[in-house]
Amino acid sequence: MDFLISFTGLDLPGWAWIIVLVSGAGIGIAKTAVPGSGILVVALMAMALPSRMSVGVLLPLLLVGDMFALGKFWRHTDRKLLLSLIPFALAGLGAGFFILRHVSDEALKPIIGAIILSLLAVRQVSEYYKKKSMEEGREPAGGRNPFLMGLFGFFAGFGTGMANSSGPIVSLYFLILRLPKLPFMATTTWFFFIMNMLKVPMYINLGIINFQSLKIDLLALPSVAGGALLGFWIVARIPQRRFNQVVLAIAFAAAIRLVI
Repeated sequence: MDFLISFTGLDLPGWAWIIVLVSGAGIGIAKTAVPGSGILVVALMAMALPSRMSVGVLLPLLLVGDMFALGKFWRHTDRKLLLSLIPFALAGLGAGFFILRHVSDEALKPIIGAIILSLLAVRQVSEYYKKKSMEEGREPAGGRNPFLMGLFGFFAGFGTGMANSSGPIVSLYFLILRLPKLPFMATTTWFFFIMNMLKVPMYINLGIINFQSLKIDLLALPSVAGGALLGFWIVARIPQRRFNQVVLAIAFAAAIRLVI
């Protein structure tokens, strides 16, 4: 414990150090097996560290997790979908960066949770109309209409720009599109790798990423590899239907946690 305090300059309780040291494992699993579950790591790290510091600590770990996932899934990427989402996400990223500069993370948490809950409702409405169309013998309306793409793309960029917290938003949109498991993983990974790379200079400019946060990253980094390897094992064994159920449940639970 003394080494951790002297190395990082942070005096944290034991439970907080445990969260920090194993947080990489949760990121590795989220990036390689259960997209959207990384929001739970975001919530735990915000409990263990000062809110703004937790955001800066998480970003480099997320980038390492992205690289593990890209090495495994990149061949399955839906390039057309990815390129269509990016312009909307860039607009949201800019808005999120602007708000992060002026508002505390604590004030933003319920906003992000409310956004996720609203988009869950959008998904349910979308599923209802798709089912109704099929029952009436009509082709269900595609999820890739400009409105949904713009809505989810903007808020995905918005959430990730503010607090690394838009995994459930992207997951919900890809569930609406009914992407198969591997394209789901690959396209999600590429999306966040691009967004996370763009956020690095923004967070440095805000002082959120600094030498102290990078020292904490060095301590958590080994657990990212362990979590990624465990995630590869999980994703090869989880059926598509159960995969969808887990992603949806995590998105809902994360939204409730952020709101309250």
